Amino acid sequence: MESSTVAEQITATALESALDLESPPTVRSCWRPAAGSVAETFVVALETIGDENQRSPAVPERVVCKLGGASVWTGDVIEPLVLGQVSESSSLPVPAVLASGSIEIDSGDGPAHGDRWALYEFRDGQNAGECYHTLGADDRRRLVAQAGAALGSLHSLSERDPRLAFDRVGGLARESDGEVLEWTELKCWHALDPPARLRLALPVPLAGDDGCRPVLTHGDFQPNNLLVTPTGDITAILDWGNAHVTHDEYALARAEVRFVDLHARRFSRAERERLRAEFRRNYAAHATLSDEFDERALHYKLLWALQSGANYARIVRSARGRQQLWRQCQRLLGRETTATP
Repeated sequence: MESSTVAEQITATALESALDLESPPTVRSCWRPAAGSVAETFVVALETIGDENQRSPAVPERVVCKLGGASVWTGDVIEPLVLGQVSESSSLPVPAVLASGSIEIDSGDGPAHGDRWALYEFRDGQNAGECYHTLGADDRRRLVAQAGAALGSLHSLSERDPRLAFDRVGGLARESDGEVLEWTELKCWHALDPPARLRLALPVPLAGDDGCRPVLTHGDFQPNNLLVTPTGDITAILDWGNAHVTHDEYALARAEVRFVDLHARRFSRAERERLRAEFRRNYAAHATLSDEFDERALHYKLLWALQSGANYARIVRSARGRQQLWRQCQRLLGRETTATP
């Protein structure tokens, strides 16, 4: 059965139960968003206009249905639980979880797959990765300032919610009953725990060191996982499937690469430094930022490069992973490469 058909059936059945409808809502259309995702993601448009006696006004016009989406760190589907706790503990702009569950999907030519699913609130906005280079300079700086503040707010959640306080770098997984999020050992190598020889050569706090402050982080915080208005205001932070626990400075440096350093061909050095300053200043308004971060950032960015290589090597071992990487490459090759002041 086609994944889109499965998404339509899950949406209709789940909303009928969640909204206590007399009959399942009618699906008008179903499509994949242009941007990629860890999960198989579909936007499902629903019929909300009709006989008022038959149709509940509570039916949303659109929802997002995700199938699968196992974390690269633990192999578990954790996004619904992560979003539930983040939304309870903060005012970060994250989609509401409407329903979640599990189902066996028979592809017809192989083993069942994508057994976990979730329905999310649809959020309006343009993918920031698609407009990041065409925004006006002031609007782009506004976006980066808000992104820095959002990451700082996320990293400070442990101060307000004991469930999100951690003492070790690690992954996140579902507890045995499937409804509770818990810390777990990573199932793969992490850059913050390098071989002893490399650890001795790095003058930065690493996993287990006194200066390493473990925090919940997004896992892939970058423009492609943000929705924004035409003026750069963030309306949603998406794709939390790889959320995990890591050192706050490492996560900040990694995000800075995605918002600033990777855009050297598009933005002048002066513009990149303005964006970097905005990102760090707004992060520091919500979370602790060491005075030594400026010296440590480059080391963490180099570790992130090693981590990315290890992650990609693991992803390409599966056919589905190779397909996701190919879609990302196609998007990257289609972008312009002219610099802006």
